[in-house]
Amino acid sequence: MKKASKKKIVITGGKGLLGSNFYFKYKRQYNIIRYPNRIEHFSKFQKWLKNKNFDYFIHFAALTKSESIKRRKNLNLINVKSTLNLIKSLNKENIKDFKYFLFISSSHVYGTSSKKIKENRKTNPKNLYGISKKKVEDHILKNRNKYKFKIGIARVFNVTGPKQKMGNFVPDMKRKIKKNDFIDNVNHYRDFIHIDDVMEAIILLIKKEFYKPINISSGKKINLIQVCKIINQTYFKKIITFGKTRGSDLYGDNELLKSIGKIRFKNIYQIIKSFKN
Repeated sequence: MKKASKKKIVITGGKGLLGSNFYFKYKRQYNIIRYPNRIEHFSKFQKWLKNKNFDYFIHFAALTKSESIKRRKNLNLINVKSTLNLIKSLNKENIKDFKYFLFISSSHVYGTSSKKIKENRKTNPKNLYGISKKKVEDHILKNRNKYKFKIGIARVFNVTGPKQKMGNFVPDMKRKIKKNDFIDNVNHYRDFIHIDDVMEAIILLIKKEFYKPINISSGKKINLIQVCKIINQTYFKKIITFGKTRGSDLYGDNELLKSIGKIRFKNIYQIIKSFKN
């Protein structure tokens, strides 16, 4: 009996946190092709795409929230124009087996809320990064019937994993707690999810070719003061105090994700313990 060939998945952002973790976690199960160039080089992508054949395309590449502040001039080009170019270029090519494109979006499209956020909540981003993701989402939702393939939107909440770079909450707070005994501006709630859970969710979306916006979240809120206390307990065991000023919240409802098969999630203690940098 002829052995079934592996499904081919093209990914952008193969060197970033999400893209690299996806590649190394699933490279034996799938034939994963990492797009080798920068996505804002439109002509290179169009040339690279010629005569290619694959089943799925995951678009991880983007400036992150922290990078978008430092590289504001490049934000629209990389996060918006380049993404739309990818989608439009893929639609122009006659790719035999291609059937599903997954856009990696962010919880930042929602803005903030004192209640658990469901996918049907109106998007209202409060920062430039969230605005850039919303622009792409709006285009997809408005034009999805024009494309030959299905397009999914994965709204990822606060993801944390081993060797995460500075510019994210856990590594930033680890450094801050090491140097300070007083931490301010952390009295608000967020939703943390381990990178392994994000990867498993993405695989589910691909297998089901899920085309609606969906939250990739733990479904649990936690005050950032508590997260800082766990970081301190895990790595330092210092005496630290916290500012009491209340900030805004952002945490997700993950019932839709559970309904398609993602049931178990690592807790905050496992998430913090797995981070090593």
